[in-house]
Amino acid sequence: MKIAHPSLRGRTGIALIAVLWVVSFMTTLLVVTLTLLKVDVDDNVAEVHTFTAWQQAHAGLSFGLHPGVKRDDPILFSPDTGYDEGYTVKIEPEASRLNINAALTSNDKGALVNLFKLWGLEDKEIDLLVDALIDWVDGDTLLSLNGAEEDYYLGLGYSDRPYNRMFRSLDELPLVRGFVLIENLKPDWREYFTVWSKGPMDIHEALPELIAAAAEVEIAMAAQFRGFVAGDDEMMGSEDDIRFATVGEALDDLVSPAENRDQIAQRFTTKGEILRIESEGYSGNFRQLIKVISGAKGQQTNILDYQEKQLVSE
Repeated sequence: MKIAHPSLRGRTGIALIAVLWVVSFMTTLLVVTLTLLKVDVDDNVAEVHTFTAWQQAHAGLSFGLHPGVKRDDPILFSPDTGYDEGYTVKIEPEASRLNINAALTSNDKGALVNLFKLWGLEDKEIDLLVDALIDWVDGDTLLSLNGAEEDYYLGLGYSDRPYNRMFRSLDELPLVRGFVLIENLKPDWREYFTVWSKGPMDIHEALPELIAAAAEVEIAMAAQFRGFVAGDDEMMGSEDDIRFATVGEALDDLVSPAENRDQIAQRFTTKGEILRIESEGYSGNFRQLIKVISGAKGQQTNILDYQEKQLVSE
């Protein structure tokens, strides 16, 4: 029997190890290459879907802004084209929300106080927060009874607060002392406030909590009233909606307290002229939202505020 020389066996083993190493390296390189390629493809697909969703949102917005399109018009919901893309548009009066500036600069804080109470704040907490909000917008350095002026914010390291002007954006509200209480109790608080309406709330369109706070009635009564106003289809802004001719008639239906009726009536209007238009475009799981605050529909569109937001993909 012929036996291989030990040195030959060693060289064969080294060669085998080298071959295995090269195979392993090439396999790793292939996996990395495919992974990078997949990431690149995924990024390109995401960009295409994001752009398509943005286009769809703009398409919906163009219909929402058109003076001839009503709130329940079918064109506000894109037709099924067989592709997984489209838009939905919602139009509502901005007066369906409480104008925080109007509430703070008037001599009537009742609606704001009542709303905070509905949300669970204690009386002392309400006094502190409302006065701090007033000090933020009042334009002077005089300290309200329970408020917060420059010295308080300096103690926190802020030299430019309070702004001493009306709120220009809801994003400024969390800067006020004590507003964190609202953020903790009511995470969706932004759905209840505005800085864009003319002041009084639309008594037909406001959320039940806002109606209850401003009309000084129980929340159950406000919810029942809003359901009645929405009509049989339970949708606001459709043909079967109930509309009262005057605020007084609506307050009578709500059984709002007669002894404070004059002040309560000033908190409401029967129709808000300024509109909020929200157009959400989608493509696959990608969504893009455009929010526009617009003047009353007419021959010329008056855009007061414009925001775009890419929503989290599902």
